[in-house]
Amino acid sequence: MLVTILLRAPDPDASADRYEAAFDVLGSSSKAICVPVLETVLMNIEKLKQTIVSGPNVDGVIITSARSCEAWKVSVAQCPDKQTVIDSWSNIPFYVVGAATASSLRELCPNPNQIRGEHSGTAEKLARFILDEMEGTPTKRFLYLVGDKNRDTLPKIMDEKHVELVPLQVYETRGSSKFSVDLNQALEGYERNNDFWVVFFAPSAAEYVFPYLRTHFCFRTSNDLNLSSDRPLVRTAAIGPTTASFLRDTLHLHVDTISAKPNPEALVEAIRECVSV
Repeated sequence: MLVTILLRAPDPDASADRYEAAFDVLGSSSKAICVPVLETVLMNIEKLKQTIVSGPNVDGVIITSARSCEAWKVSVAQCPDKQTVIDSWSNIPFYVVGAATASSLRELCPNPNQIRGEHSGTAEKLARFILDEMEGTPTKRFLYLVGDKNRDTLPKIMDEKHVELVPLQVYETRGSSKFSVDLNQALEGYERNNDFWVVFFAPSAAEYVFPYLRTHFCFRTSNDLNLSSDRPLVRTAAIGPTTASFLRDTLHLHVDTISAKPNPEALVEAIRECVSV
C-alpha cells in the first residue's frame, strides 16, 4: 500500500482535505494523511486589551489574518465593560486583506459597515486601497495587528507616503507541540512493508519535524542511497524547488520528486510518475 504523509494541516473548512482527496485517483491501495506541523499561539493579549480599553487613538485598524481577528475577539471579551469598549470603536474603520478575514471580523466589529478593503486580496493592494481612501486628508495613524511572519510589503508602501503604523504582534507560529502524538496516530495500523512517502511543504517545518520523522523512518541521504535500518525506508517529495533545495542542502536528504506546481494534482502526478517507474 502507498501511504503518503502530508506535513500540513488539513483544510479547516472542508469536509475532505483537498490534498488527501487528490490521492484517491491512485486507487484503494493508496492512502494520504495530513499531519499538522505548526501551531499558532496568541500573544500580547493583555497589551492589546489595554489598547482597546484606552479607546481609539488611531484612525484605523489593519487586520490581515483570521488569527489577528481572534486576538481582537479574545481581548474584547476580557474587557471589564465590554459594550462600552465596543461602542467606543464603532466609528473606526477596520481594513482587511480578503473576504475570509472580513467574515471572521464581522461578528467582532462594532460596526460591520466599517470593514473595508476585503476585495483587495493582497497586502500590496490593501495598502494602495488605504492610501487612496485617505488621499487629501492629514497624515493618519493605524494600529496594525501582525504575526511573527508578516512580510514588510504593506509597511513599506505606507512608509513611502509617511503614514504611521503602530504594529502589535498578537500571534506567533511555532512547531506543533502535538506533532509526535499526531504522527503516531497517523501511522497506526500501517505495517512497515508499506510504500511510505513523506511530503515536505516548507523549509521551516521540515527542520522542525525531521528529528521526529527519523524515529519512524529511514531516509535516503544525498550521499548514500543504500542505507540499511530496522526502520522502514521512506521516499521524499517536496512541494516546490525552494523546499527541495533546503532538504538537499541543509538536511542532506535525497529528494525523490518535486511537485511541478504547488497544488494537489501536480503533487499526485509527481509521485505517480516515481511509483510507476
